[in-house]
Amino acid sequence: MDPRALFGLFRPIRAPLAATPASAAAEWRASRYRVEVIRHLCTLLCAGLIFLIAGPASADDDIKRLVRLADMIMRGETSAAVFEMEIKTARYQRQYKVVAWDDHRKGEKALIKILGPASWRGFGTLKIGEQLKIYDPKTNHVQRVGHSMLGDSWMGSHFSNDDLVKETRLDRDYTISLDKKWSDDGTHYRVALKPKPTAPVAWGKIIYEVHQRGDEVLPVRAEYYRKHGDKTAARTMTFSNVKLLGGRRVPATMTVRVTRKPGEFTRITYTKLRLNIDVPANKFSEQALRR
Repeated sequence: MDPRALFGLFRPIRAPLAATPASAAAEWRASRYRVEVIRHLCTLLCAGLIFLIAGPASADDDIKRLVRLADMIMRGETSAAVFEMEIKTARYQRQYKVVAWDDHRKGEKALIKILGPASWRGFGTLKIGEQLKIYDPKTNHVQRVGHSMLGDSWMGSHFSNDDLVKETRLDRDYTISLDKKWSDDGTHYRVALKPKPTAPVAWGKIIYEVHQRGDEVLPVRAEYYRKHGDKTAARTMTFSNVKLLGGRRVPATMTVRVTRKPGEFTRITYTKLRLNIDVPANKFSEQALRR
């Protein structure tokens, strides 16, 4: 369109002149046409601005929602679970049977106890809010640990205290950006997680892969980097063995491998899971930890 014609759209609308009714009516119709064109252009412009402003935010919110669903797949407001833990290192091999409870209704609470074998029975971890306690039944001693120890090994495994007590919430403690998206029996999303400035987390970066098929969202793989600029992950966690537990399809097996220790791993396999159940408040106490 000729710019002069465009600017001509903005000529003021004049009422028809009584002296020349035909020409005035034509001018009036032309003026109404200009008004309709201007209204249409304004509508398109506003729609474009809304898309530019709201579009990326909606996409970011959708990715954040997928990460939250994947991260919370084994959690409810409350839960109770039994799992087997297999540990293989260069120095030893161990197997534990573990029971765990957690409650997110009012604050963050978790209790983890080793059921067997007999030589390890009774070892436990208790989390209430920001307090973390570890119990050794052999010495009958409760050790209080700080946030700096969340990344430490849990009972000689390749899982950390944070992995077990679930202190970290990915959508809450990290900023999330989409790295790659592709289709394969559903849709895969690979996202980069960068810790928020005040978040008490153990990792400088996480690359998280999520799979969505219909309404089902499951974690597939997570790579953990000590520092944001590191090129090689310190460890990798994979999620497999999807089955129905606790009324939902979940990856019942999680395996952690450490990059600098090839051949070593720790594998957790859930055998029981109950979600959104009644967990008594006294379950999360030092008395329960020692029991």
